[in-house]
Amino acid sequence: MMNVPKQSLKRTFGKVLKLYLLYALITGVVVFAIPITKDRGYQDQIDPKDFLGEGQGADHIVLLDNPYLAGLARHDLIAHAQHSIDVAYYSLHRDYSADALFGALFEAADRGVHVRILLDGISHGMTGSLRAMRYAAVHHENIELKFYEPFDLLRPWTWNNRFHDKYIVADDRWAIIGGRNVGLRYFDPNSKRPVNDRDVLIMNQESKTGTASVLHQLNDYFDDQWNQPYAQNARVPLRIMAERLIASGRKRTDQVIREIRTVAQTYFEEEMDWQSLALPTKKITLIHNPMGRFNKEPWILMELAALMENAQERFLIQSPYVIPTEFMKRYLPKDTLDAEIAILTNHPASRANSNILAVAGYQNKKRTIEEFVDKIHEYHNSHSLHAKTYVFDRTLSLVGSFNFDARSSFLSTESMVVIDSPEFAQVLEKHVENTIKESLADQRMALLRGMAIGVFRVILWPFGFLL
Repeated sequence: MMNVPKQSLKRTFGKVLKLYLLYALITGVVVFAIPITKDRGYQDQIDPKDFLGEGQGADHIVLLDNPYLAGLARHDLIAHAQHSIDVAYYSLHRDYSADALFGALFEAADRGVHVRILLDGISHGMTGSLRAMRYAAVHHENIELKFYEPFDLLRPWTWNNRFHDKYIVADDRWAIIGGRNVGLRYFDPNSKRPVNDRDVLIMNQESKTGTASVLHQLNDYFDDQWNQPYAQNARVPLRIMAERLIASGRKRTDQVIREIRTVAQTYFEEEMDWQSLALPTKKITLIHNPMGRFNKEPWILMELAALMENAQERFLIQSPYVIPTEFMKRYLPKDTLDAEIAILTNHPASRANSNILAVAGYQNKKRTIEEFVDKIHEYHNSHSLHAKTYVFDRTLSLVGSFNFDARSSFLSTESMVVIDSPEFAQVLEKHVENTIKESLADQRMALLRGMAIGVFRVILWPFGFLL
């Protein structure tokens, strides 16, 4: 007799679970298959000439392709900050890189710098071994920590509203923006599964030029994101256990940053002269997607489309994921372009690229890509590509977080800087060309990998709008 209630409870639970899964499927997946009504209002007001400057611009720029320099630039930016630091990242990996970042931020906060940290609410990584730093950050008087759209079991439509930006701004003087998350694989080429990524360091020189720096746009953008209702304060309980975790977090970050400065002593012994590495610009402009749940207007995709139509000689795309959907094609140029279009992306056979879902999506859209572009370069080496870069006519360059896929176009927050600098564009394009040359000749697909990709190609065929 005792088994009857248990069986009834199991049946009831099974029914509730099925209803929930159906609810999650409809509100978390199916609703995103419905394209937004195309409004050309934003697209019609885009003028590629607005990205061009005259004479000397307000900002100088340094290309951060070298992973060690990318890490050092972040350290120096934080170490030299005097008033404020704003940090925006999609994810932190639970390794020394996050420890080092927070160690530097704690040092800045201890000397009175106001630090604001905004992370994606699902992929932030501040759990497990990083929980202690989360506690320490929340309870530091000069640090504020927020998560953008935390996981909500009851509202599946929020799961796709992801915060994909990656930038740091300090004192209206320095900014770093690009494709790197915070993880050893982005800063140490000898780490497990290293990636080839890219940032730029922007230095505000407006006091010398009298023109406006892009850092003001970045500050306004961060303020807008910070004040969104989706950005929620990180909360932790203040109990005896929490106090111990706070102490543990500070002890760990202090120890790690001391170790890094000891091991990489040659980097820290002398002051890095970033200005000597910098190139002049005529103008730098921030572009970004709108914020909101459900499908968004693809502002960055619209900007790219306008620049494509305006290109005369060559349009170069480097993106780890290239998955152009039918929704995206509605915003891209319909006529044949004058400029040559070349794409650099990860080779499907590259085991260094662990994103099998994106590889399957790319394979499904390969024919569409071949119809659209003149050359496709597929990179295969011991590390994968993660940089997001677009170069037009060796004059305008875009660097930031935007992948050439539907997720970056319609779902996630994304940001790029448009750089008007022929000097920088030529250096950047040379780096991309060198990357193409580094690709290995042996590009055979491993049997199991090929089988897995084949299975996912079938499964994901109807769901390209989520990739």
